[in-house]
Amino acid sequence: MNQRLLPWRTSKDPYTIWLSEIILQQTRIDQGQKYWEKFLNKFPSIQNLASAKESEVLALWSGLGYYSRARNIHKTSKIIVKNYRNEFPSSSRELAELPGIGPYTAAAISSICFNEVIPALDGNAFRVYSRLFGVDLPIEKKIAINTIKDLALPLISKKQPGDSNQAIMDIGSGICKPKNPKCFVCPLQEYCFARKNGNPESYPVKSKIKKSLIIDNFYIIVKKHDKYAFIQRPDKGIWAGLFTPIEMDKKSWRLALKNKSIDSKSVTTLRHILSHRIMNLHFSKWNASNIPEESKVKWHSQNDLKSLGLPAPIKKILVEKSYI
Repeated sequence: MNQRLLPWRTSKDPYTIWLSEIILQQTRIDQGQKYWEKFLNKFPSIQNLASAKESEVLALWSGLGYYSRARNIHKTSKIIVKNYRNEFPSSSRELAELPGIGPYTAAAISSICFNEVIPALDGNAFRVYSRLFGVDLPIEKKIAINTIKDLALPLISKKQPGDSNQAIMDIGSGICKPKNPKCFVCPLQEYCFARKNGNPESYPVKSKIKKSLIIDNFYIIVKKHDKYAFIQRPDKGIWAGLFTPIEMDKKSWRLALKNKSIDSKSVTTLRHILSHRIMNLHFSKWNASNIPEESKVKWHSQNDLKSLGLPAPIKKILVEKSYI
């Protein structure tokens, strides 16, 4: 009765559920739903997704961040089409062997679509169970995950395991929140260890948080014959496979400012905050007649950029500051 009204909740199609689960990792529901709808419109079946170019998938993903998710759904679609004859494997064990599908996503798909009796532990569910049972083991430790799994398993419905998992996730999202949980309306309050002991916000237990790494990246905007110079990033690392303007190291940037190859008046900086790092992205137009030696430069028109896979902060700065 109190479940969240989400469009993928009306389906048991594993392709639909899989896309929603991957998109919603590290993404708000309101934003993720828009991307989920765009993906289903563009790639209505696993075969459509598998036959697409990676650049098409990355371009459609642009703005969601954590682009390894997009590359992994493309890889997984190809594996399912080739090795599983277009059908998703039904067990969480097999699902977890596919690129980008971790234990939680595998359990969510298998319980919702194939009725496998297994707890699906996302952050919300982990918080609910850790408070319910008073598990005081650090959240990032494997023993904590295994302990929660063992305690949660008897609570999963044998007939509708997917509904059980979704109910726990909804409680975690709407009631058992990290701060100021609404214990007074929680259907589990009578049995909750943390509620009885008056300290729900003490769970789940976390180790000390490491300080974020601060990184400076420097980019120059180069135009030639109505086209702009972009570099495709390597297949691994942050923004893997996406396109950015030419990047410079800090020493070269300072030297270019000194000799006025960089237009100092056009310099702007955007702070981009990720989970484990803070990126200061510096941009400027390039005044020199020759660009820094770079064999991987690809030239793109302004119209090309509409379908080019660009990191969200890069796209934002290029548009807002009218560099392009």
